Amino acid sequence: MKGYIPQEKIGEIKSRVSIVELISEYVTLKKAGRNFVGLCPFHKEKTPSFSVNPEKQIFYCFGCGEGGDIFAFLMKVNGTSFAESARYLANKAGIDLPVRKMTGEEKVKATEKEKLGRINAMAAEYFSAQLSSERGRPVRDYLDARKMGDAIVGGFHLGYAPEGWNNLTSYLEGKKVPLGLAEKTGLIISKDTGGFYDRFRGRLIFPIEDLGGAVVAFGGRAIGSDMPKYLNSPESPVYTKGRVLYGMSRTKDAIRDRDYAVLVEGYVDLLSLWDAGVNNVVATLGTALTREQVELIRRFTRNVAVIFDPDEAGRHAVERSLKLFLEEDMHARVVVLPEGYDPDDYVKKYGSAALEDAIVRAPMMVDYYIDTIMGGGDTLEDNLDTIRDAVSFISTISDPVERDLFIKRVSERIGIDQKLLKGKVEKASPGRKAAGPVPSPGKRTGKVDIVELNLIYMMVEYPEKIPVAAREGILDCFDSEELKELGQTIIGETGDMSSLVGDLEDGLVKERLLKLMMEQPFSDREIADRVFNDNIKQIRNKWYKGKNALLKRELIRAQHAGDRALSDSLLRDRNRLLKEERGRSNNEKSDQIG
Repeated sequence: MKGYIPQEKIGEIKSRVSIVELISEYVTLKKAGRNFVGLCPFHKEKTPSFSVNPEKQIFYCFGCGEGGDIFAFLMKVNGTSFAESARYLANKAGIDLPVRKMTGEEKVKATEKEKLGRINAMAAEYFSAQLSSERGRPVRDYLDARKMGDAIVGGFHLGYAPEGWNNLTSYLEGKKVPLGLAEKTGLIISKDTGGFYDRFRGRLIFPIEDLGGAVVAFGGRAIGSDMPKYLNSPESPVYTKGRVLYGMSRTKDAIRDRDYAVLVEGYVDLLSLWDAGVNNVVATLGTALTREQVELIRRFTRNVAVIFDPDEAGRHAVERSLKLFLEEDMHARVVVLPEGYDPDDYVKKYGSAALEDAIVRAPMMVDYYIDTIMGGGDTLEDNLDTIRDAVSFISTISDPVERDLFIKRVSERIGIDQKLLKGKVEKASPGRKAAGPVPSPGKRTGKVDIVELNLIYMMVEYPEKIPVAAREGILDCFDSEELKELGQTIIGETGDMSSLVGDLEDGLVKERLLKLMMEQPFSDREIADRVFNDNIKQIRNKWYKGKNALLKRELIRAQHAGDRALSDSLLRDRNRLLKEERGRSNNEKSDQIG
């Protein structure tokens, strides 16, 4: 049992869920020989080092060392528990998991994040039911007026928080939800006088989902004149607003397929574009774009069309986002809509074809920056300010070719010597170097015997070798207790060997084994046999050498101490060991001759 998921169900989930299809929901993968490769979602990189093996149902990153099976991937990418990941995958595969009460110990082990996730899911269902009720009629009328029909309501699970101070609070209390825990989701707020009240009241509700589709927060829009117009959940243990993009769980496939994302500012803009057929769209959550959000988009495409409101705030938002896109080696266009139009208004009046055309004709971010943001001036002070801003901006560009092209364009625009501008940029970004992979905490530390590790790998890759290893008793010759224990587990294991490795604790042994498992196995079985036998020979020779050295040291100490009885005993042990070693060596030579 893992958590409270039966082991046989875990095996069924693994057999029914393709790891390539699962990871493709988070990372764009391309076929490369027997594996699939893509940009690692766990560290920043420009060249794909993340590999997925569909035969063994495992993944491994050659850059940062992260690896494992479908459960490990979901747990790492979404920060969920094993039980949460298993339930999600079971639902995806149409597998019914048995429902039973948890024991007291299991309840203690259930993570706080898992409990908060369940509360958010319950709240989303509650809000959805309220929108369908008689109380939700005014909100449905509002949605109809905005031309947001059933496809949007159902597709994005929109809901309604009724007027009143304790509707959701009472609902959760009736479901035996600890209100102190519910407060951590941000759905309810504690009173100074004791008790709790609802955060969202009289508002259209937009559930906010993480990349895996789990509800992590909510946005609420006032239907009347209440302020603020938009109210969002605060950050919580399951929600960091700078790491989530609204709608991406529903639109990531379209983004990957079309190889570009349309970035807008709000819920309604996204829903209108999606309803009009522009399905490759994501939205920020009322805050400035963050590096984590750009990296999230980059998993699926390097091309972005930015559509922010054509006011001063929108202009500054574009400028800030351009720096992030440049730093992350993204290619962005800036779509400038006519004055007075936001994406919602524009697509409703002119249609999706007109918007697509505007995107195609939109300037690249370099041209937009030079023509719109950089500007210039009539005075020397104005030009100096422009140069300083340009130097600061150009220094953020990671790609050297793109940086040089930008320097050339800016120097022509301002009328400054190109070499002089380049020198200022280089001074503003001293020591720039390409970002390398960041090893995960706890990884790449310590040492592991490569020969012992390789023998364990051979037992995993070629299960028919397991009885040979057991008969030879080779595990008794291992130096590494960790590898010896793993080998003993493998000898007693009858299930999937890849799963056994995936279940190991994160560390150097697991990392190195997964790396070996991603490689192409020996095509010639005779070569595999020779490598396996050679591993056994090397491990045994090393063991004999170590034993001999130990007996020799003890013999010298006994002789110096004048202990004749111990010396004679140690000498007999040493001679017996040497005779045993010579006998094994002769047998191995006979086998080779035969």
